[in-house]
Amino acid sequence: MNRKFIIGAAVIALGATAAVSQEIATWAGFRQAAVSFTFDDGAPSQVTDAAPMFDKYGYKGTFNLVYNWNPNWSGFQNMAKNGHEIASHSNTHGNNMSGEEASSKTNIAGKITQEYGIITVAYPNCNVPNESAVKQNYIVGRICNGSWQGVPDVMDKNGPSNWAKVPALMTGSENGVNTTAGYTNQMNSAIQKGGWVAFLTHGFQGKNNGNATYSPTDISAMDGALQWAKQNDSKIWVAPMGFVAMYIKERNASKITEKSSSGSSITYTLTHSIADNISKYNYPLSIRVKSSWTKVSATQGGKAIDASIKDGYIYFDAVPNGGDIVLSSDGAAVTPGSSTSTQPSSSASAEGNPFKGAIAVPGTIEAENYDVNAYSHSKTDNDATGYRTDDAGIVKAGTGYAVGYTTSGDYFEYTLDVKAAGKYKVSVNGATGNNAAGSVTVAVGSSSVDVAVKNLGDWDTYSESAGDEITLAAGKQTLRLTINDDNLNVDWIKLSTDAVIPAGSSSSTAVVPGSSSSGTLAIAKDIMLNIGSGVVKCNVFDMNGHLIKSTHAAVGTTHDMWNQVNAGLGAGMYIMRYGEVGKAMQTVRVRK
Repeated sequence: MNRKFIIGAAVIALGATAAVSQEIATWAGFRQAAVSFTFDDGAPSQVTDAAPMFDKYGYKGTFNLVYNWNPNWSGFQNMAKNGHEIASHSNTHGNNMSGEEASSKTNIAGKITQEYGIITVAYPNCNVPNESAVKQNYIVGRICNGSWQGVPDVMDKNGPSNWAKVPALMTGSENGVNTTAGYTNQMNSAIQKGGWVAFLTHGFQGKNNGNATYSPTDISAMDGALQWAKQNDSKIWVAPMGFVAMYIKERNASKITEKSSSGSSITYTLTHSIADNISKYNYPLSIRVKSSWTKVSATQGGKAIDASIKDGYIYFDAVPNGGDIVLSSDGAAVTPGSSTSTQPSSSASAEGNPFKGAIAVPGTIEAENYDVNAYSHSKTDNDATGYRTDDAGIVKAGTGYAVGYTTSGDYFEYTLDVKAAGKYKVSVNGATGNNAAGSVTVAVGSSSVDVAVKNLGDWDTYSESAGDEITLAAGKQTLRLTINDDNLNVDWIKLSTDAVIPAGSSSSTAVVPGSSSSGTLAIAKDIMLNIGSGVVKCNVFDMNGHLIKSTHAAVGTTHDMWNQVNAGLGAGMYIMRYGEVGKAMQTVRVRK
């Protein structure tokens, strides 16, 4: 048998009848570059302002804590649970942390539980301590601006030449990066170089920063940088510093090898021999395998993992030394792939790998149709429905499915295709058997809405609850559903099709879905009614058609009518119907 292996962009010849190529991505999701946002000193604003800002985009940062400064341990623990990296910034923040390398790691690990442990350290005052002690305790030792110590600010694909001196660009008002353009210029440089850039922030201008008073940063500039990163998510990977370091070290040490194949399945091993007492080096690597299969399922170590097909490749993320990877074609023929695509989307891309295509808005988002690999689900339970190949808690809901077995902080992401920019009414169909109602958060970019999940006695009785409006831009974007209380099931999220209210509009106008001859949405105008003298009956309904108010009002314009009847209503969108039987008219109104 003619069999040869070339690792990297590996070509495997299996006799003369089958050929398959495979590759470990340089960066997660086959992106072109990586960026890390790091924060020092454990400022209160990092819990109250930075973490929510990153979470709304689905991104995570690295937060370096000074143990003796007694940071908000519970707040940072919740951040760790939500995927942020918590790291060491010494015990005392002395001029040089020599002697505290191991103890600060141990002390912070006693307060913070997270998947990969304390693997990153940032040096106080940018002074490098004992390099040997750093490398015995951490996989990353972070300095400040590389130019201050003679190293490049933008690293290449293999990271720094010295892992005890990983550079990060200072941000803020004291000669640091402090504009959106400043961030994006550096990220573009990383993309062009195919490398990695990091930023270093203390506190934010106008926020509660505690001890983090050096070089306060404009939070709106950073928010703009994250928006840019989201728009360019297929190119740049935003991830904590320790996670990127693990990926680089694993990628350079790993090899993927075909173990066996048959007509409908192929088994691979993904292995490396990195061995130390700091990390297991088990961060998932992004893999692609050339194939002409039209459908695929995958497991690693006997556990289902997500896999997808695009441009003649099968994409999946797998853990080195995590057990055999088995790809099954479910009956499709095993034949050579022919795609020449070099920059496909992948399972790790926030836009480009929706489970069943981008979801049109206005419309209904089925909770179980979250994007491939775009979720955080703490439990491994599900109802074994077979609907998907992951363990993200899918349960039966009537004749369909929902997400369940949830824990506070779990989230699911969905790629939307928004047809028109504006404000959309949000409602959620959910259930809980808890003793009290819970809530979820629906967020797109900087706009978010909390929606109740009612307590109706069990997890199989679903009820629709309405929230406020959410502001959406037109085009492709990502919605995140975050679970705020344990044990909530979510069946679907609805972004109302009844009316779209343009951002900044007054309460007397509404945009009704549908196009005018110019291709733009038509705006309803105030009208005068002539249906009799005196007063007429006026009913107000919510957007689900439930009557919430019935009264009488004097005839006039729709604007005059609305001003008379909206007292006592909460902010939101309503249907106002008024007039005599057979002559009634209705309009959609908004109360802010």
